[in-house]
Amino acid sequence: MPGASGRKKREDLMGPEEDEGMDDGFDAPLTMKEQIEHKRQDIQDDLDDTKDMINEAQSVGAATNKKLAMQNEQLRKANDDLDEIDENMDQADHSLSRMEMCCLFALCCCCCHPAGPTKKQRKDDLPARHGQVVKTRQPGNRLDENEEGLDDEERHERRVANKLDDISEGLDVLNDLAKEQNEQLKETKEINEKLSEKIDAQRGRIKASDKRGKQLLR
Repeated sequence: MPGASGRKKREDLMGPEEDEGMDDGFDAPLTMKEQIEHKRQDIQDDLDDTKDMINEAQSVGAATNKKLAMQNEQLRKANDDLDEIDENMDQADHSLSRMEMCCLFALCCCCCHPAGPTKKQRKDDLPARHGQVVKTRQPGNRLDENEEGLDDEERHERRVANKLDDISEGLDVLNDLAKEQNEQLKETKEINEKLSEKIDAQRGRIKASDKRGKQLLR
């Protein structure tokens, strides 16, 4: 099956023009050398198709990891917003406490103006941003396919060896992308768990403050 390059086996590429001069519609048998050359070309085409598919998978994987990283940054921004809401709730609780003191003592003096709440120092309680997976495999030395003195067989073997090296390196990249994607997903899960805890905590604080405010208005 041809890959992204649209390559086909050599026998699929033979058109009617190649049948000209053939007697009774039969193809002349290929010589042994021609058969060997066709097989060599088929092998190289198959390897090129494999490389194309790996390159396409790398593009999809890299794009997916980029989107996951952007999503995690948005979740971190949401976490900062929740921290700001927490600070606002501290101020609201402080204001309610002042009002409750004034109502309790029927005064409107110093008890109404105590020091404000101490601003909490925000702590980064989210998982650390993971670093990019570093590829440790060094590219191998490519064989010179055009070295003088090579016969057809040796040149073919070197081309195949170089393409196999390319495929191996491409698979290493895919493996690294998969590891990075796994780290991104773990980071997303951990951030979501923290956000859920903070949302639940703020929901409880808001309900409690609402109840206190209603009691003051009675």
